[in-house]
Amino acid sequence: MKETHIKANSFLKLVCEYLSPKVKDGRWMVAAGMSLIYATTKGNREFVVEMIKSNPHLLRDFQADYKNIFQLSVQKRNSKIFSLIYGMGDRKIILLSEQDNVNNTVLHVAGALSPSDELSKVSGAALKMQREIQWYKEVESLVPVVTASLYNLEVVTPRQVFEKAHEPLRKEAEEWMKYTASACSFVAALIATVTFQAIFTVPGGTDESSGDPLHLTDSRFMIFTVADTLSFFSSCTSVVIFLTILTSRYSFDDFLISLPRKMILGLSIMFFSIAAMLVAFSTALFTMLRKMPLLVIPVLPLACLPAALFVLLQYPLLGEMISSTYGNRLFKRDTKPWF
Repeated sequence: MKETHIKANSFLKLVCEYLSPKVKDGRWMVAAGMSLIYATTKGNREFVVEMIKSNPHLLRDFQADYKNIFQLSVQKRNSKIFSLIYGMGDRKIILLSEQDNVNNTVLHVAGALSPSDELSKVSGAALKMQREIQWYKEVESLVPVVTASLYNLEVVTPRQVFEKAHEPLRKEAEEWMKYTASACSFVAALIATVTFQAIFTVPGGTDESSGDPLHLTDSRFMIFTVADTLSFFSSCTSVVIFLTILTSRYSFDDFLISLPRKMILGLSIMFFSIAAMLVAFSTALFTMLRKMPLLVIPVLPLACLPAALFVLLQYPLLGEMISSTYGNRLFKRDTKPWF
């Protein structure tokens, strides 16, 4: 595959060298422009770079639906091609200030809903909404401030385009967040109830005269106490976090950082409370059956089962949410000039 890639890249450079003096011919111009547009829609970064290096005028002289390649990459939600704008220097202001035949700026284009095939790559309505607002905010940070207040021929600003196009997705994301937060808060409240009760019905019982636990000096009992306490307070904390999610405004901007951060924190703390509860259960069992440990050992794998299931079922969602919020950025902000 590497050898094929090297040969294809060498062939592309030869084609670009051959094509460069022929661009004055209208047929070659159309062929080069159509190839550039096709490469942009498919996210072929190397092809786009080589074509523009050999024919810089294609950036402005050939457009698709009156959109240059950067506006087209925003429309198709292709971050590989759009990230080339960072290496354009001052020329990026001119390219991003262009308008199409209906006076749509690149920010109007970013405000439209992503193609369905791009949205389907993201799981969960909340993460889809986050990805959409990430695109809009990124484009907004690159264009002049006045662009945000420009009207198209329909007398609509970019923000109005965004809110109108994404309102159904915002409602779907709100329902997803509320459903997830409600289910998780129920589980966390159940854990808090169980662990609260367990701390007052200590394993092995208490001394009738003093009321002290019979296994107070046992190290396993101390582990049970610490684990149960941690489980109780962490589950209470996660309940509070999920309640803040349920009472949020659910505005468009909340889906960028605020709501995902709360969900990540709530799920992480709830997982910790489940793990601590299972540790408390195991140590309590060891304390009560300390003279027959062979009866306890077969139970330990079963105690690990709930935690393992939680990780297997919930970690993909949690991992994707962490990656989307705090992980590698969607856009590679390389400002090094590339032609």
